[in-house]
Amino acid sequence: MVADGLVESLVLGGLGCLAILGIGRAMMLSARGIQLIVIDRERTVSQCLADLSFVLYFLLWVYEVLAFTLPLGFHLVPAASRAPVLDTGTAKALGVLTMAAGLGLYGLALDAIGSSWRLGIDRERPGVLVTCGIFTRSRNPVYLGLTLLAVGVFLVLGRLVLLVLAVVFVVYFQFLIRREERFLAEHYGDAYRDYARSVGRWWTYRVKARRSPSVGQSRPTR
Repeated sequence: MVADGLVESLVLGGLGCLAILGIGRAMMLSARGIQLIVIDRERTVSQCLADLSFVLYFLLWVYEVLAFTLPLGFHLVPAASRAPVLDTGTAKALGVLTMAAGLGLYGLALDAIGSSWRLGIDRERPGVLVTCGIFTRSRNPVYLGLTLLAVGVFLVLGRLVLLVLAVVFVVYFQFLIRREERFLAEHYGDAYRDYARSVGRWWTYRVKARRSPSVGQSRPTR
């Protein structure tokens, strides 16, 4: 069985890597005068509420992960939701591998996006379409990486609340992806629709041939 202290350290290390990758890229963009957080003024009320709810859920997830691993001695969720529902050495080992895969995808995605990374839909300066690197296998590697990270954390710590939050992430990402896809199809037209036909929303095991080569190297959102 994988030692509890070791896997807890690995979970903390995973959160640290996530923060370093994100903050590092944000600082790089800021130094180049690029605004990372973009407010989409065409969002509906329901979309605004969904985005706000996800931010709160994400902060809750981060805090609860820290509370379980440090431990902090105080939780924001009821005791019943903190109950362990999975606690085996196999699950913990699989969780560590899943976390590593998620962080790897996240890092590859940020590298492929380059200076076009945004948190939100940038309707004023959307850039050009990214189809290179990891985007030849997944149209949404950032979201896939974060999902794998959340699933991996649950497998390692095995708590009910972390399973619930991982499911919330998947549901929200699906909602957000569909919103972004509508914008991408409107803005890039046939170029995006051709790309979407050849690369899967989450993952593509076999990349299909495209009708014409892509001319873009960067992506407007994520």
